[in-house]
Amino acid sequence: MSLSFFKKKTYVGLDIGSSTIAAVQIEPAGGGWRVSRSAVAETPEGAVRDGIVTDPDAAGMGIKAALRQGRISATSAVIGVSGGTVIVRTVRIPKMPEATLRKSIKFEAGRYVPSSIEDSFIEFEIIGDAADGEMDVLIVAAPRELVESRVRACERAGLEVEIVDIEAFAMFRALIEASQDASLGAETIAVIDVGSGATTVSVVSHGVFAMTRSIPLAGSTFTEALKTHFRLGQQDAEEGKRQLDLLHLLDKDLASENAPLRVLQPHVDELVREIRRSLNYYQSQQTEAGRTNPVTRIVLSGGGAQMQGLAQYFEHRLGMPVSASGIFDNTQIDLAPEAEDAGLTLSVAAGLAMRPYAKTA
Repeated sequence: MSLSFFKKKTYVGLDIGSSTIAAVQIEPAGGGWRVSRSAVAETPEGAVRDGIVTDPDAAGMGIKAALRQGRISATSAVIGVSGGTVIVRTVRIPKMPEATLRKSIKFEAGRYVPSSIEDSFIEFEIIGDAADGEMDVLIVAAPRELVESRVRACERAGLEVEIVDIEAFAMFRALIEASQDASLGAETIAVIDVGSGATTVSVVSHGVFAMTRSIPLAGSTFTEALKTHFRLGQQDAEEGKRQLDLLHLLDKDLASENAPLRVLQPHVDELVREIRRSLNYYQSQQTEAGRTNPVTRIVLSGGGAQMQGLAQYFEHRLGMPVSASGIFDNTQIDLAPEAEDAGLTLSVAAGLAMRPYAKTA
C-alpha cells in the first residue's frame, strides 16, 4: 500500500480559436503517442476576437464544454498564442553567453517587436554559432494582453496554465517532430495552419524556425463571403462550404457553372498570393544572407484545411508539393476512436499537449 499526498498534475492541450476550442490529452506510448481524450466545441460567439479573449467568462464556459464533451479531467492547461502581434524571428547577433543575452534580450528584441517591449512577454533560444563571432538566436515575443486574456479564460474553467507555447511550434511538434518521416526534419518546409480567423505560414529549415507570418484570411473569410453573397445563415454557409470542391476551380467549365465557387475564388486566390509573398520574403532573406535553403514542400493543417481540394489547388498554384496532414496521418500517433475525422482540427491542441513531455522547448 502506498500513500500520495500530492495530486499528480494532468495536462490538457487547449487550442482556443475564434470559432472552435479544441482540447486534447495525449500520452507517450511505445515510442510514439496515444490520444486518450479529445474534443472540439464551439467558441461562444464574440468571446475571442483577433486572438484576444474579450469575454473570459464566456470563453471559460466554452472550455468547460469542450472538457465535458471529451470527458477530460485535467488540473493544468498548455495553451498557445498566434497572430500578427506574435513575433517569431531568427536573428543574428554578436556571440555572448546565455546569461548575458538574457539581461539584454529586451534591447535585442526591441528592434523587431513593433509593440511596447514592456507590454510583451519575451523569450529566446540560442540556435548556434555563426560566422565572424556571431550567433543565431530565435526570438519570440507576444503581447501581455493576448497571453493574459487566455490565462484568465482557463482560470474561469478551473485550470492552471502550466505552459504558454507558440501555436506554430505546437503544430510542428505534432506533425513533423513526432513523425517517423526523417526527411521532413531534414528539409526546408512551410507549415501552414489554416484556422478560422487567420492563416499562419511558418518556414522551418532543418528543424529550425526561420519565419512565421500571420495572414488575416482563413476559413471564416470563405464562410462570410458565402453568407453575404447568398444571404445565408452561419450554419447553412458552413454546410455549403463543406460541399464545395476547390479542384473544380481548375476546370473553367465546372467553375463557370458553380456560383458558390466563383464567389470563393477571389478570396482563395488572395490567400495563395499572400502565401507566395511570404515564401518569397523568406527566400529573399536567405539570398541576402548568402544561403540557399529553398522551401521544397508545404504541409497544410488546421480546421480550414478540411475544405475539399484546397491542398491540390494550392499545389497547382504554388508549383510545389502540398499535403493536408492531420495528427492521425502521423503513424506515431494512435487514433482515439472518437476523434476519427478530427486530425486536422486537433493538430495544434495535440502539439500543445505534447509540450510537457518535450525534452526541449
